[in-house]
Amino acid sequence: MTDDRLYFYSGSADAPPGQGVHEHVADPGAYAALAAVRHWRRMLSNFWPADFRLGDRTYRTVEHAFQAAKIALVDPALAERFALESGADLAQGDGAAARKHRKIALLDEPRLRRWDETKHTVMRDAMRAKFAQHTDLQAVLRATAPAELWHGFGRGQPPMRMPDLESVRSALHP
Repeated sequence: MTDDRLYFYSGSADAPPGQGVHEHVADPGAYAALAAVRHWRRMLSNFWPADFRLGDRTYRTVEHAFQAAKIALVDPALAERFALESGADLAQGDGAAARKHRKIALLDEPRLRRWDETKHTVMRDAMRAKFAQHTDLQAVLRATAPAELWHGFGRGQPPMRMPDLESVRSALHP
């Protein structure tokens, strides 16, 4: 088990592993491959643009796929706007644009319970598709091993460990 911790978010600074805010790595040399990749932290983010197929749709970011799955519980036609096949401006935007539209349809109590039961599976499936379909991103994710992965959310909000992303990393073949 390691005490190494790497932090990331969509606007992360481009610093070597272990030199980011709140980070700790016992041996920076163990992350040399990661240090050689510009903006590796941003690549781990759900907002990083990397078109991928999930089911029969293509999404620009993990955030697009995530929000589409949630909106589909209320309005499947509206959820289509998150997929590149729709041709909608929303589908072409970055993850921040997708997140801004997360309330374009609100979930009632039963749908919210259903979403709470499925959202981790949706997230893991979208992350798995993103990393499986982009060898450069796979290499970045693999190079974070064995560190814990933590996501920062901005000022005033505590970071959160990302076990779903760590499980995707573990599932990647060497």
